[in-house]
Amino acid sequence: MKKTFFLLIGTLGFLTSEAQINQNVAIGSDRNIIRSKRTDADFEGSPYLFSDWQKAVVQFGAGIEPSSSEVKYDLLADLLVLKGKDGEEYEFKDQPKEFLLTSSKELYKNGFAPVDQFTGKTFYQVLYDGKVKFLKKATKTVIESKGYNSATITRKIADDTQYYIVKADNKPIKVKYNEKSIIGVLGKNDELVKYIKENKLNVKSIDGLVKLLNYYDTL
Repeated sequence: MKKTFFLLIGTLGFLTSEAQINQNVAIGSDRNIIRSKRTDADFEGSPYLFSDWQKAVVQFGAGIEPSSSEVKYDLLADLLVLKGKDGEEYEFKDQPKEFLLTSSKELYKNGFAPVDQFTGKTFYQVLYDGKVKFLKKATKTVIESKGYNSATITRKIADDTQYYIVKADNKPIKVKYNEKSIIGVLGKNDELVKYIKENKLNVKSIDGLVKLLNYYDTL
């Protein structure tokens, strides 16, 4: 169980102390002020999208300087957390708009219309970002089970991945990662099917999908 801190914002002394604890975090505006993250770890498995701390460029919005931080994405809490100098986990008071992983160049954004169990603050990995967007959403859920003749309940984390297309209305539409499902949502079936055949695209590959969506954006 991680330590719990209760932080009160309002004095210069607090801000100085907080900056000393988290020297890798820029304290310059309300969006960058952070507080402690509380977690419950009574399950088997990791709640995080990636197990190790990842260097990332974190963007809060227009007019606010991006922050370079080490982060993890807690999928159970749907929360981006960052590493303090003491190694503890902290969360932003106001969640960022996007973050870019430095090593893999994976881009994650929120701000899309709510859909299914997800809110406007939910981060999606952006696989294609044009007039339409193609999003990947990794999820984790806790599954409870009880053995035969046992009173002990085991809680394990299960992984899943979903895909969405976002059109002009900014609302994610769930699709299967295959040609039929993607074209069915995009429309313009004849043009897209012809383009796939002529260019021998494998839409199940990210390269093939990006080429198809690039073409779709020209129609």
